Amino acid sequence: MTPRPSPKTEQPASRLAVVTAFAAIYLFWGGTFLAIRYAVQEVPPLLTIAIRCVGGALLLYAWLLWRGGLERPTRQQWVTSAIAGAFLFVGCHGVLAWAEQRVSSGQAALLLTCTPLSLVLLTSVRERRAPSRMVIAGLALGTLGVALLARGNGEWSGTLLDRLALIGSGLSWAIGSVIARDGARPTSAAQSTAMQLAAGGAAVLALSLVSGELAGWSPAQLTPRGAMSVLFLVTGGTVLGFGAYTWLVRVTTPAAVGTYAFVNPVVALALALAVGDEPFSARTIIAATAVLGAVLLIWKSSARRPRLHRTAEPPIQTSASSLRSLSRFRALV
Repeated sequence: MTPRPSPKTEQPASRLAVVTAFAAIYLFWGGTFLAIRYAVQEVPPLLTIAIRCVGGALLLYAWLLWRGGLERPTRQQWVTSAIAGAFLFVGCHGVLAWAEQRVSSGQAALLLTCTPLSLVLLTSVRERRAPSRMVIAGLALGTLGVALLARGNGEWSGTLLDRLALIGSGLSWAIGSVIARDGARPTSAAQSTAMQLAAGGAAVLALSLVSGELAGWSPAQLTPRGAMSVLFLVTGGTVLGFGAYTWLVRVTTPAAVGTYAFVNPVVALALALAVGDEPFSARTIIAATAVLGAVLLIWKSSARRPRLHRTAEPPIQTSASSLRSLSRFRALV
């Protein structure tokens, strides 16, 4: 993993900005499951994700150029973006789109609730620090709520391979998130997002071409619903949603950011209910209450140990006598 440069410190995040960013990943990403489900009915799955990534990257780069805030990226930053982008958009979103050809949007969202657990565990291993009891309790409560939702959905759609692949895609997303957070990256969260999208989009597009999924497909096959779904994936799900996520990973805790994976199934199921794809029952209300309780627990734990900004460590003051003693010790060894 490449080291992270620290020439600048990040500014403290305002509460309003944090709440707005969380609203973006909760609502927009909750809606992406249905949008992907509609899109892959008319567009090859890997091409769908490639369009989403490349379109989002182009919009972000255009915005950065307009603002004059584009930095010159280093080689290490591109290496980080390429590795993170592969895990995020090939290992996660590419697999998600492939599986949603057979798995319903609500059930796909349920299976991806393993993501926050993976994210918290990976961060704990990386930092050699166990998660707090409140975080563990929140993860357990959220998992229970999602299990209730799963039981309320009747039989699962798709194959066992589809479900295992979706669980693995959640782990891939967690790995990519940790690499993107701890690796070399630009100061601007928007440019970091654009670089990961560009690198990941190029990888997904290459796989799409190699797999031959474009054979026999034509843009003329798109209906207005499919086109609007792809447009939403580019703007809401990618530019706004992923941009907010990249920023939140920097300014708050992994446990707090990971709560999106508990809220997204509730949003996804609500949308599926609205279009008549999912049944509604009292079990859904109880499960959603458990999910929201889990979010509150993890948020409360995160508030106790905030990570709103990082500051550079002060240099160690060393006296002249200590330096002379160190020199003599080095001479002996």
